[in-house]
Amino acid sequence: MTATSKQILVFDRIVRSTHWLIAVGIVATWFTRHARGAWHEWLGYGVAAVLLLRLLWGLIGSRHARFADFMQSPLATIRYARKWWAGTAPRFLGHNPLGGWMIVTIWTTLAVVLVTGYLFTTDRWFGIEWVIETHAISTWVLLGLIPIHVIGVLLASYRDREHLILAMIHGRKPEVIDGQTDPSGTSAIKPR
Repeated sequence: MTATSKQILVFDRIVRSTHWLIAVGIVATWFTRHARGAWHEWLGYGVAAVLLLRLLWGLIGSRHARFADFMQSPLATIRYARKWWAGTAPRFLGHNPLGGWMIVTIWTTLAVVLVTGYLFTTDRWFGIEWVIETHAISTWVLLGLIPIHVIGVLLASYRDREHLILAMIHGRKPEVIDGQTDPSGTSAIKPR
């Protein structure tokens, strides 16, 4: 049995809502890819708007929403991964370094999908082979990253003894687990 402390707000409403809106948007655009009408296109614009909001929030948002909180250097991330596999990694209240790089990888791939999808709608780029291929390949890469992300979340939830999926729904995580706090200092965000 693990000793847990009080639950504190870590992920704000914008972090949580943009996460789930992007997830639902990806599923919706996938299922409308062959639909008649402009559903697929308009859903893509919606996902793009949500992604842009989240990127902006990564610059000006609450502590654990910011890139500076969850982005570590590649070397620091490799060190963290080694410690994580050995079971000696520190706990992060926000996203850990591996999660941070997965976020950036998914967002970058999604941006490629969205930009190439937009190019389809222009006279200049419509029907250009490399645009079509890049859109298709980046879509499949994105669809491959999603289960890796989910598996990583499940593994981290098990290893770190905290339910990360629920945390992304209600925003709360235990302040301390077995006496371990965030290595940068425990800090919750003020509820909005």
